[in-house]
Amino acid sequence: MTWFNYHHLKYFQTIATEGSISKASKKLLVGQPALSAQLKSLEHSVGHQLFERKNRRLYLTDAGKVTLKYANEIFELGGELQEVLKQNTFLTKPHLKIGAINSAPKHLVTQLIQETIKAKDCHFTIIEGTGDELYRELASHAIDIILSDHHLLQTSEKTIFSHSIGKRPVNVYGTEKFKHLKKDFPNSLNNQPIILPTIHSKLRHDLEHYLNKKNITMDLIAETQDTSIQKILAVESLGVIAEPEFAVKQMIKDKKLFKIGSLKGVYQEFYLISTQKFIKDDFIFEIKNKFKLKK
Repeated sequence: MTWFNYHHLKYFQTIATEGSISKASKKLLVGQPALSAQLKSLEHSVGHQLFERKNRRLYLTDAGKVTLKYANEIFELGGELQEVLKQNTFLTKPHLKIGAINSAPKHLVTQLIQETIKAKDCHFTIIEGTGDELYRELASHAIDIILSDHHLLQTSEKTIFSHSIGKRPVNVYGTEKFKHLKKDFPNSLNNQPIILPTIHSKLRHDLEHYLNKKNITMDLIAETQDTSIQKILAVESLGVIAEPEFAVKQMIKDKKLFKIGSLKGVYQEFYLISTQKFIKDDFIFEIKNKFKLKK
C-alpha cells in the first residue's frame, strides 16, 4: 500500500488555493524550488498531473480538482478532530459549508439553516459573496452548496447542478411617505427615488427591463447587493424597493413598509446549487429535495 505524504498534500492544497507556487511559497514560508519538487513528488505518488499551465497561470486538471476536494475534507476533518479533543466532548457533527449570494435575503439564509438543523444535527459555515466567487469555491469543493437567485452558472463546470426551491412575485414597497404612489401604479413610479440591487443581480436586469418596457424612468438613489441594507434605506424613506413579500414580511407587520403595487411578470426565483455527489452526498441531496420557500 502506498501512503500519502500529507505535507505534500497540504502544499498542493495551498498552491491550488493561492493560485500559484510563488504565492503559496510566501504563505508557507517554503522556497519555490522545494514546493515545485514536492508537488512533482505528489503527482508521481498519485499517478496524475494535478495542474496544467496556461498563459503563465496554473489550472487544476480533473484529477487535481478531485484531489483538492479530498484534501479540503481531510484537513477539515483534522481540524475538527483537534477541536473535539481540545474540548474533550468527543462528539462529532456534520459540518455544512453554505455559500449565500449577496442578494439572497438574510431571512431566507436563516430559514435554510433552521430547516437543515431539523433534518440533521450539524454546524454551519456561511460564506457570502458574488456568484463568480462562490461558484469557484463550489467547483473546488471548498463549499458544499450555494443559495442563489440565479441558475445560470458562470462556469464551465459540468458537474454543477441547480435545483429550484421556488419563485415569488416581486412588489414595490415603501414607507408611508410613498403610499400615494398606489394610485396610477406603476406609472406613478416615474421620477421617484428607488434603491436597487447592483448589476450583478438577475433581479436588477428584470426590474430595468420592466421599467423600460413601461417607459418609466426612476431616480436611482443607491444600489447594493445586500438586501438588509436595501431595506434599511427604504425604512429611512430614501426610496422604494422591489422585493418578494417574504423578504419584507416583518417590516410590513411592523408597519415600517407598505406595499405600493405589484410588478406583473417580475419574479425572483431561488436555487440550491451543488456539485456531483461526494462525501456528504445523501445529506445535501436531502436538503435540496426537501427545502422550499415559505409563503
